[in-house]
Order: sequence, then structure tokens, then C-alpha cells
Amino acid sequence: MIRTHTLLAAMTGLFLLITAPLYASTPQRHALLIGASGYDEERIGPGVELFGPRNDVALMIRALRAYDVPDANMHVLADGLDQTGIDFAAHGEPVREEIMAAFTLMLERVQPGDEILVYFSGHGSRQPQPEDAPIPEANGFDEIFLPLDIGAWEGAHGDRQAGVRNAVIDDEIGEFLDALRERNVFVRLVVDTCHSGGANRGAGPGGEFRTRAVTEDMLGIPPEELLAAERRARTTRSGNAVTRPEASIPVGGEGGFVAFYAAHSGQLALEGLMPMIGSPDARKNLGVMTFHIANGLMQGGVATYRELAYRVLSGYNDWGSRAPAPLFEGDLDRTLLGQEGSIRTPYWQARHLARDTAEIEAGALDGIGEGAVFEIVVRDPDTQGPHPSFPGPYYVEAIEVGQTGTRAVLTGFEGHEAARALPGRTAFMTARLVDPGVRFTLSVAVESAPDAPSAQEQAAMTALTRLAGANPDTLMAPLEFRPASQPADVRIRVQDEAIWLLRGEPDIVATGRDRSARIPLEPGTGPDALMSMIEAELQKLARVRNLLNAASALQGSAGLSSLHYEAFVWRATPPRLSDNARAPDDWACSLPSPDAIPDGAVAFSELGASDLDALDLYHCDIVYVRLTNTGDRPIDVTPLYIDSQAGVYRLPFLGPATTTRIEPGETPRIVWAGLRTFDWTTGQPASSGLERLVLLAVERERGAAVPLDFSFLTQTSLTRSGDTRVDAAQQSALGQLMGMAAFGGSATRSARSRPALDAQAGTILFQWRLVPPGEPGS
Repeated sequence: MIRTHTLLAAMTGLFLLITAPLYASTPQRHALLIGASGYDEERIGPGVELFGPRNDVALMIRALRAYDVPDANMHVLADGLDQTGIDFAAHGEPVREEIMAAFTLMLERVQPGDEILVYFSGHGSRQPQPEDAPIPEANGFDEIFLPLDIGAWEGAHGDRQAGVRNAVIDDEIGEFLDALRERNVFVRLVVDTCHSGGANRGAGPGGEFRTRAVTEDMLGIPPEELLAAERRARTTRSGNAVTRPEASIPVGGEGGFVAFYAAHSGQLALEGLMPMIGSPDARKNLGVMTFHIANGLMQGGVATYRELAYRVLSGYNDWGSRAPAPLFEGDLDRTLLGQEGSIRTPYWQARHLARDTAEIEAGALDGIGEGAVFEIVVRDPDTQGPHPSFPGPYYVEAIEVGQTGTRAVLTGFEGHEAARALPGRTAFMTARLVDPGVRFTLSVAVESAPDAPSAQEQAAMTALTRLAGANPDTLMAPLEFRPASQPADVRIRVQDEAIWLLRGEPDIVATGRDRSARIPLEPGTGPDALMSMIEAELQKLARVRNLLNAASALQGSAGLSSLHYEAFVWRATPPRLSDNARAPDDWACSLPSPDAIPDGAVAFSELGASDLDALDLYHCDIVYVRLTNTGDRPIDVTPLYIDSQAGVYRLPFLGPATTTRIEPGETPRIVWAGLRTFDWTTGQPASSGLERLVLLAVERERGAAVPLDFSFLTQTSLTRSGDTRVDAAQQSALGQLMGMAAFGGSATRSARSRPALDAQAGTILFQWRLVPPGEPGS
């Protein structure tokens, strides 16, 4: 198994708890936070300076404080921390000597039973591994973290310390983690950087996002060394094997281990202005992974690292099929930050602004969005408990969200009418988040017109102007148009006789299978027709994003406690292609068995993978999910497949049974998904990129007559006629939530997740990268 090289394959932030009293009578929690921002462009090359790592470290300090980790137990190496506004002074610079000294310091301070959080944020890269390395890497490369004093390539001749001067090598980090675990210390690792040597370092949409990778040529690594490493790697690969994405760091010792990686080998880790929604002045440059980890911690309501991982995954839904795929491994069911199974409920101070308005000391950096609901609790100054004279309840909804502050107004919630007024200005009030809501509005920014637009391009700009000025109540989807200078889910650019819909990619990809979504401009098409076409495409994007957001809000819920699931993947052997094959994947796929999971299928669990991982899968692979009802009540399960082209499809079950109901004690039901990167019937490439399988599950009362089937959510239901029958599934709590996500309108700016949770509903969500031939890993 690969050692630590994959640790840095995803290393967009590595988070390490380190400092603690020398002799602690009770287990201590520590943190070593390393963030490198100010890379020297004159020495390395243009575009390498980062803005996020210093903010990442400041945000993680805030999150750790929310969990009562004392400042004295945090050891910080970060440049520019004094520019972030955090009241914390860094202990040193993120240079190699100080990083290695911090490793030594921590090993001297931790005691058995302590917990350590190790965090690296900055640039990653890779270097060829020496030919006679004691632990050969499967890909032929060592992943490296780049301190600020990184140098150039010095060659590798058997000494693993040789190579790129001052790099921190994955094996060195692995040995450090080994030593920690040998002391029976629980290690939590967060890696927020990538190593992909061919990464595009440019900014992303609107100039807002950039990758955390430095190319090998910038480090002076000779091309012949890269080719030699790749040749060595090919001798160790099995071309038809199913493997888990690279990120494993096998460590020894008895202590536990959990790792969060922002991306796996070959993918990019991103930093940019976060959050992607909200007021521009409420945003900061942050690592995307770090932002969602910190938000998950500060929002509360999570008890285990697995639940935190679900929160992180849901934050990537806005990125579409090009989203990096985070990886998670280790003891994910361990309680979060030593909470001993309790669920943390953060309280923030609240201040009276008006009779119906409060200001809460939590904002976008805490994961608060417009539409979130808080409960205001009035405290007794003597006991610090709830004040007997102001029992409430007082619920307020966020209407204006800044970086660290929110303005909220009184609202009704969960059957309670809105209170008439908040307590007076002298009351001591705290607020707790009771519902983050589910945002359904799709924000759209239209970029400037071409300098010399053609007639068709001018018609497109006219259509966009009309659409942006339309009454939102008349639109098919909940759309919010914003100035080009503001953040948006989708950026629209008219260029080269097409309307391009950019969502997550740094720039237009005009050719190939990974081409950006576009509407070709045909001669003679007028603004009215173009307006309808643009709206229809935006509705598809809104619908898929919203379905994923609603499903993610229900992931891992109590409604799934009686639904056991196991996933498998079966890989076909490619046939010999005919001479007239139109593509390397121009061959027909088949279902090996119509009634059972075939021999040769590999369980995700055997790969060390779960529903949290994004495997690389290929043309004609088949994914199976075996579902067993272990409870005493029926469970209705609707399997939906969401492809990278905004398609939503109802998947079949193996065997003759087609109903969504799984009865207690029934023979397990099997859902299957046949994957395609090429449609041999049409001769055209099919979808590729990040794709998902969503299982919508509802536990029903015994004797419930009609099974719930959420097939109305498929793409064929995009347009609803006035006489469409509303069935029991649409009337259910989950159906109302998912229906609002799919068929929005001006009334669905946001929705609550709680009613569906209370109805014993939940979702299982698998994701994978469907890789066409010719891409890395294929």
C-alpha cells in the first residue's frame, strides 16, 4: 500500500493538534496549524502566491475555540496571520526547519490518550521518487508540501531527502504520524492542497478561484525524470483492477486515525472567495475544504467525523461535474473532537436591535446563510440558565449575513407563531442554530458582451438582459441575477457564437469531452426563443444542484437506521475494437446477470471505499447496491441517478420486482447502474465527470397502502402541466422538500430540512468520477 505520498496528493490543508502541557492528568487536545501563503514568485514563478492559507488557519483557530481547545494548545506556523484580524500570534513561519522542529516538539509534549489535529494549507506538488526507494510509490512519485523556503530540483540519487530543496516529503509526514500513534495518540489529519503537477494555476470563474499546486517545470524537474518515474509506475499497475482513489497513509501504533483530504491524486484543490453566495464583503479567500470543515464544526449538530464528512461533501454540490472529490479515511465513526458522543450545540451572543430584530455574532464564516433560523435564549445573569421571565420561544430568521455577524428577524417555526417582540436591550441573549435551511435559488452572473458582437451574439445578450429583468414569479426556476462582479453559482459568457454556462471551471473548455455547457447560436434565432432556451438550461442546472442540496441535508439521518446497504462494482473486460470503431470506448455494454450481483463484482468495503469516496469508474462498469430492511416497518426506496449533464434518471432493480417498497425480512433488493462514457447507438460521447446515485428512503407505518415513488423528480418531469396528478409521494414531507428543489419558483428561495427528517426520511448518496479513455487513470 502507498505510504504517505497520497497524504499530500490531497494536501490542500493539513491540520495537526500538537501543543499541550508536559504532564496532563486528563487527555488533552492539541493542534499544529501550518499555512503557507506568501510564496516568492521571483524564485518559483508567477501566480504562485496564495491568499487563503493564512485565512484558513485563522478560521480553524475560531473553530477549535468553539470546541474549547485552549489557545495554549495550538501551535501555529503561518505567515500573514496578523493580517486576518484573529487575536492570535503565530509561533513561527511555515518553512522547512520550523515545520520539522514542530514535529519534534509535538512528539515531546503529547501523552497517551491525547488527541492531535494536524493541518497543512498551502501549495503541493510532486517529485519523481528515487529508483531504489525503499517503499516504491504506485504512481512513481513522492507527494510534497511546499514550505515558503522551497527551492529547486537538486536531483534524486537514492537519498529520499534529495529532490526539490526544502520540500516536506509525504514519507516524512507519515513517519511523524506513525510516531504519534505509537504513543497511543489519536491523530486527526486535514489536507487542503493538491499535488497534481500539470495543474492549471490560473484563477477560476470571475477570477475568484485558484488551485493549490505548483507544476514540476516550475520546480526545475527535468522532463526525462518525469517520464522515467511514469515508466516505473506503469510496471506496478493492473489496468483492469478496481482501486480506491489514492490517499491512504498507512500508519502504525495503537492510536486512532482520521484523515480528510481535499482531493485525491491527480485532482485540484481550490481556494477562493468563500462562501460562493452572499454579500461580497462577507467573503474571504479560503480553501474550499477548510471552509466547509470549519462550517460543519461551528454549525454544530454533528457527533462523529462521518457526519462532519457528510457536511463537507454537501458543500461541494455547487461545483457541478468538475468538483474535486474529497476523500475521507480512518475511524470516521469516532466521536468528534473528544465530545464523547454528545452533539455540540454552539451558542452565539445576540444583541437587541429593534423589537423584532436581533444581531447575532455568527456569520458566513460560521456557515450561516440567509434563511437560517435561530432560537434566541434569554439568560438569567445570576444562574446563566434560561431566564424564567422570558421563556419564549423566540425564533429569528437570518435576512442579512456578514462575515461574522447576522441580522435576523422574528419568525414562526415548527408550529410556533412568531413572537410579538424580543426582550429589551438590557437582556442578555444567546442564539443557537436550529435549522440551516436548504437554499434553492440559483444565482447567475452575466459577463460583459464581446467587444464586437455578431448579430447572433447581440441577440443572445438581449435575451439575457430580458431574462435578468423578468418577474421572478414568472420563471420556471428560482433564479437570482447578479452583477458580474459578484459571486454566482453560474457565470454566463457569450463568445464564439455560443452562450457558455460556466460552473466551477476556471475558463471555457471549448473542445473535447470535457467541453463546457453551451447553447450554440444558430442563425435566425431571435431573443425570445433564446431567452426560453437559456431559462430551460438554467432550470436543469438549478434542479440538479437543488436536488443534491436537499438530499445532502438528509444524508445519514435517523430514517436510515433500519436500511442496511452494501455497494459493489463490476468491471467489464474491453473487447478488441473493430477497425471502424469511432472511439476507444465505442463498444456495447451488457448486464452480466438480470437477477443477481455477478461473480467478480468487488465490494466497496473490500476497496476501503464507502459512500464518502469517489471512485474512478469507466465505460461499461456497473455499480450495484444491495438493500436490506433490518427493521420491522416497510421502507420505500427510490433510486435516482444524476449524471454530469444535469440528467436525472430512475434506476431499475434487478429481478422481477419493480416496486420501491422493501418489506421487513424481505430478500435483499438490488439497485444497479450501468455506466457509459460513449453511446454506441448514436456514435456520440456520453457523460463523464462527477456523477451520483441518490437513494431516497422513507420508513413507513405498517400497513401503509401505496409505496412512495419519487420518479416525478426525473428529468422528463421538467415541465409540469396543470392536470398533472399529485400522488402520495409528492404530498409526503420528503416529496414536498424534493419537489420544491426540483420545481422551484419565487417561493422557494429556501426550505426547511426538518419536516422530512421528522418523517423518518433520509438519503444514501454515492458519488464517483466517470473517466473517459485518455484521461489520467483510465
